Amino acid sequence: FGRYATYCGSSPYLSPATLMLITHVEQEGVWLVEGGMHSFAKALARLVEAKGGSILYNTKVSDILIRHGQAVGVRLDSGAVCEACAVVLNGDVSALATGLLGDGAAKAVKRPPLSSRSLSAVTWNMVARTKGFGLVRHNVFFSNDYKAEFNALFARKTLPQEPTVYICAQDRDDSGLVKLDGSNPDGSERLLVLVNAPACGDTHSFTPEEITQCQQRMARKLEDCGLTIEQQQEPSLITTPKDFAALFPATGGALYGRAMHGAMASFARPGSRSKIKGLYLTGGSVHPGAGVPMVALSGQIAANSLMADLTSLRPSRPVATAGGMLTR
Repeated sequence: FGRYATYCGSSPYLSPATLMLITHVEQEGVWLVEGGMHSFAKALARLVEAKGGSILYNTKVSDILIRHGQAVGVRLDSGAVCEACAVVLNGDVSALATGLLGDGAAKAVKRPPLSSRSLSAVTWNMVARTKGFGLVRHNVFFSNDYKAEFNALFARKTLPQEPTVYICAQDRDDSGLVKLDGSNPDGSERLLVLVNAPACGDTHSFTPEEITQCQQRMARKLEDCGLTIEQQQEPSLITTPKDFAALFPATGGALYGRAMHGAMASFARPGSRSKIKGLYLTGGSVHPGAGVPMVALSGQIAANSLMADLTSLRPSRPVATAGGMLTR
């Protein structure tokens, strides 16, 4: 039960007990997106194109254009302007509130305090063999002092001395069977290994020595539980809070928006309509929360809000998102 708060990047010692209702959802089954989570993004892209829209990849937005109190398009880093009847921001609201998308758009939301940031992580993506006992798809190896772990993460902003370790064994199902496809004849498999970390990626860069120590503590925790990760085919891809902060500006690497600390925390998340007409919000930092299912719902809510408001906007123009143009 203590793990469920971390699903939204929070401490179980500071979060409302409501989050334990997650167990009732999980008892109905944990669902997978066939083909991996990236196939969901591909399906959305196909839908956009089928509806006549176009997507500009690897294109940065410098400003959300505000005219007469209304969002009217976006300006790209190249200087090109994409005018639109509405803009949907699929990004962390901290980037918006700190002016990274223009001073005019910064007024759309209240800036979240740094103290409200959710957890970040240190992750290892690897192809390796394991021994000791069979994994299932989702595996959690708990710290012997769970409270000390969260004191380190939220109070001291440090990596814990004894971390809880999560492993996603991506080639296994919940029976523990490894799906062999010919690419891993030596019994190796794809693993995502994660330990929680503070969202301090914009104020502190963990040194290589600190990351090595974190990896050693992670391995020691697994070995204490009877699991050993053997030699890997290739080096691990390691991602730190600083790396996540670079991917998601103004977050410090927080992966879940605001932490759900306090009984009223869920009500502090912005809704789909911002304070600026024609500017809509979606993603893990807005209602209803983080995680693929919740973010998908936030997109649906934003779309419904936009469609309900469309007659008061400029229906002859397309709808812009921070990642491209969606033509009506």
